[in-house]
Amino acid sequence: MTNSLLRRVALLGAFLGGFASFAVAQDSGALLNVLVRKGILTDQEAEDIRAELTAESHAAVISSVSGGKSTHSLAISGRIQAQYAGLSSDANVADTSHIFLRRLYFGAKASVGANWSANLVYDFAGENFDKAFIEYTGNLGGELPFNLDVGVRKVNFGMEEWTSSGSLDAIERSGATRYFVEGNNGRRLGAGSYRTGVFFDAVPNARKQKTGGFFWGAAITNPERTEGPGGASSAGSDSNNTFAYWADAGYSIVNAESSFRLGAAVGLLPDQGGRTPTEDSDLTVFNLYANAERGPWKVSGEFLSADIDNGIAGTTDASPWGVWVQGSYGITEQFEIVGRYSYTDSDGRGIKVSDGVRSAPASLTGDNLTEYYLGFNYYIVGSDLKLQFGYVHGTAERGNVDESADGVRSQLQVNF
Repeated sequence: MTNSLLRRVALLGAFLGGFASFAVAQDSGALLNVLVRKGILTDQEAEDIRAELTAESHAAVISSVSGGKSTHSLAISGRIQAQYAGLSSDANVADTSHIFLRRLYFGAKASVGANWSANLVYDFAGENFDKAFIEYTGNLGGELPFNLDVGVRKVNFGMEEWTSSGSLDAIERSGATRYFVEGNNGRRLGAGSYRTGVFFDAVPNARKQKTGGFFWGAAITNPERTEGPGGASSAGSDSNNTFAYWADAGYSIVNAESSFRLGAAVGLLPDQGGRTPTEDSDLTVFNLYANAERGPWKVSGEFLSADIDNGIAGTTDASPWGVWVQGSYGITEQFEIVGRYSYTDSDGRGIKVSDGVRSAPASLTGDNLTEYYLGFNYYIVGSDLKLQFGYVHGTAERGNVDESADGVRSQLQVNF
């Protein structure tokens, strides 16, 4: 650096000396432009100084908020989903009419050394970890990119379930998905979603449809869902001292005009069968899914099935299954319409409208559930600021008896 340039940098430092380093990096652009116009700095010198200030400010921020000396990047994220549900039933049960925070996520991702990172996201609305894992990103033989995660995350079972809640075209997941993956209440299976374990994902960008090609994964987890404030740190007990085993595979095709993905997954959950999880009663689940996008059109669907030892009562097994199909069309870049059909057959295990339609009032335990959803999405700033509105209808049936609930649901979402 020449003496002339040193004097110019010193002059610049005099102007900026009263500001914190982060503020300098953010607000010094206008001053640098003035110094260039006055001939004190050249364009290249200004760019070099701006780059140095930005790097220093980022380092200062990281050192201020992170206790790890080896942390070299830190990203803060969050999601707020404010929702209204207005649902009524044709049975003699109270209606639902409520405004609430569906999700309130706050998280951070820190890179620590080469290839290692920590990902932490907590849902203050659900009092549960959405993510809490250590990740190693590598490449086997220079040809197989992979992620290895240890901690809490969702298993790769149920495409609609492991799709981010911020990217769902319908406000809530389908009745079939909810019946298979949400917590066991004597009817639902609790056979997916959040688990604590070790997860391996090969070619993760193909799974996300960012690139084409084959992808696959496997996981070994605790058998039970990780739920509630203490779920992630539970040491378990003699009732769940077994492991669940998961595997999935698929193929993606991605080009400039369209994309397509086909995949399947299986989960083996020892001692998770029975009406409630019972020793020596196992649960096996399977799903097959596909989705395609071309221009403004998106179509997706999924089939789910299970074998449950003693799933009904005593020695009676159950083999429930479910299916959902969804389509959407972008009328403009900001306005999209969405429609979905879902059907679930509990094979005698039982299902209520509320098991498939979130927040719905219900009293009848039926054998099957049919659900319809029709809605629209308004992308104010992409998915980062999105307004959704939809009508949902669900009917549970048992023999010649049925019970229905329907109504409206709306949601305003902000991602940052």
